[in-house]
Amino acid sequence: MEIRPLREGEAAAFVEELWVPYSEALAAVDPYGGLVDGPHADATEHRRERVREDGTFDRVAVADGALVGYVAGDFRPAPPVVRHGDTAHVNELYVRPAYRREGVADALLAEAEAWARQRDCVYVSLNVHRENEAAAALYRDRGYEVARYNMRKPLE
Repeated sequence: MEIRPLREGEAAAFVEELWVPYSEALAAVDPYGGLVDGPHADATEHRRERVREDGTFDRVAVADGALVGYVAGDFRPAPPVVRHGDTAHVNELYVRPAYRREGVADALLAEAEAWARQRDCVYVSLNVHRENEAAAALYRDRGYEVARYNMRKPLE
């Protein structure tokens, strides 16, 4: 298995093979993450733009020539009025079901953490759905701790 940056020319395949399944899995536990109907041209262009940006990371896991997982996030500079340093935030982490529990997610997180260290970040942050105990266990095993609760209220 290889962990490497997503290539701009892979954006369409990435969206269909990894991002759409990630979004569908997310929507299954939280309708907030549901996708709009139709082609995903906007998502493909969004990934192409991210590949060109300096403050973002999109890394893919490749096994036997196939995209099997990814991690995506961004650099979040600390405001000048706070004591803590800069943070890297993991926005998305997904591994195809057939490759789970084989170290792929662990390797992707390690890559995200290495990216953060190269930018002198003092933290890596992420969110996990409260019902996703398998992911929460992975994060705890890697040393992540609950620092705050994310709450929302629907406005009707």
